[in-house]
Amino acid sequence: MINYQAIQSILLTIVIVGFLVYRQIRPRRLSSRGLILMPIIVVYFIVQALPTFHPTPTRLVEMGVTAAVSIVFGLLACRQLKVYASDKTGKAMASGSWEYFLWWLGAFAVKAILSVIFGETDLSKVSEVDILVPVLLLVVTRNVYLYLRVNKLGLELHTRQD
Repeated sequence: MINYQAIQSILLTIVIVGFLVYRQIRPRRLSSRGLILMPIIVVYFIVQALPTFHPTPTRLVEMGVTAAVSIVFGLLACRQLKVYASDKTGKAMASGSWEYFLWWLGAFAVKAILSVIFGETDLSKVSEVDILVPVLLLVVTRNVYLYLRVNKLGLELHTRQD
């Protein structure tokens, strides 16, 4: 039997990750709103999925290992981000490279391998929470890095009026 919720979760994750990678590869203005909005959106979807999430001790261990892997890969991906001052405004800008995408892809490949190692081979048992928590950790890791980098460089974040 096809689990449409699992397919929906996977498609949602692909769309979110694709959007995030697209935004990271292109030069973009950094704003506090932009750094906060995407994590809030991902948290919203996680909260919506919590009623269908049924954790077991094994699943919680897997999520802990996946969380650590996501943060490490997120930090490695951040090395591919360039933070600089805009030529026009002098405010913070960021851009990445295709290598940034590869680190995120690596994080999801490791997540898939861990799922198989922990015995999660039935796609119908995959929860949105299992998929979106690593996305959230990758996004938060990236945004914290960008915020700290902007401050270290002494740049100012863009505002809505910019």
